[in-house]
Amino acid sequence: MKGCIFRQMYMALCSLLLLVVMLMSCTKNPIVLPNPDEEQPNGTPLVIVIYGPNSLGDRSYCDLIYTGVERAAQRHGLRTLQFSPESDEEGLAYLETIINEMEQTSDTVRRLLITPGIGYDTFIRANNHRLESNPRADLLYLETNTPLESKGSTLYIDYYGAMYMGGCMVHYTAYDYTDKELVSLVLANPHTESVREAGEGFVAGFNDAQDVEPLALHIRYLSQEPVGGFTLSDTAAIRIIREESTYLFEDTESITLVPVCGGAMHNLIRAIQGTQLFAMNQYIGIDGDMNADKFFCPFSIVKHVDRVMEDYIGMWLDGTMPKHKTLGLADGATGVIIGNQYIPNNLNLIDIDSLWQVAVGKEEGRWEK
Repeated sequence: MKGCIFRQMYMALCSLLLLVVMLMSCTKNPIVLPNPDEEQPNGTPLVIVIYGPNSLGDRSYCDLIYTGVERAAQRHGLRTLQFSPESDEEGLAYLETIINEMEQTSDTVRRLLITPGIGYDTFIRANNHRLESNPRADLLYLETNTPLESKGSTLYIDYYGAMYMGGCMVHYTAYDYTDKELVSLVLANPHTESVREAGEGFVAGFNDAQDVEPLALHIRYLSQEPVGGFTLSDTAAIRIIREESTYLFEDTESITLVPVCGGAMHNLIRAIQGTQLFAMNQYIGIDGDMNADKFFCPFSIVKHVDRVMEDYIGMWLDGTMPKHKTLGLADGATGVIIGNQYIPNNLNLIDIDSLWQVAVGKEEGRWEK
């Protein structure tokens, strides 16, 4: 009996080491590898995350996923492998290697594969059926409203309601309510569902708040590619901010930047702070709480995807992970955090609770829970 257990443990360890070797052979950019000094049983459940190209390190959505996964691992005593490929091809190589390993293994280790990479949609839907052969293999595919036909769960976090709140609130953060104030809504691309709906929510809230002194709103996209616009060079960011400053009026005094574009937003934020074209500049934080920058960020529109990841990994462990779920403002998956020390701050003129209720109604009117 002891020999049988030893062989199972040995095979589980060999399988994990083989996976690591295969992954390292197809890419040079692993983020987290198993720690050989960890005192965990070889049968410990394993959570594997494959991000989209160059998306980990964006200090927003993907970094929140990373934090939530690692927090859940610490809480439940799990092992993790988190990978950030440098290209779509590299990411697909990760997926093929991992799914093949999950399909072929005969050990008793439970494995959960998580991916927020929208560029992997075709591959995932064509290959997730391969996990049916392993009852201990599971898949969680993020940011899609279309459930998988075969094995795996899907999750979508709707940003519409929280962005609606932000669109209303931005009217109360202008410096002097002159006609020289521009709100620049910069979106990654018009094709990514979560980005598109975020923009629609912000515009709806902006337009519904016309009982206050109106500001000018300009919408632009960083890319016309389906998964483009989430990265941006410093020089391109500076050029875009300069272009925005002269879009409606040559003597624009202030820009409020609303950057719904993943990691690209940090270059835009640096550009808006560093460019000496305007008397005053500010930005709205997106995805994470950025209110520590009290002089530039009046409030943040957040996705609590780190909390959602913790909850989902817990549901996976106890066998209650749903086939599909759409979460939003009413679920606490999104929200708005106001900077307490922001000056000037006219946000105290808003009844936030009433606005939240209106935004929930607007969001839930678009989809059935």
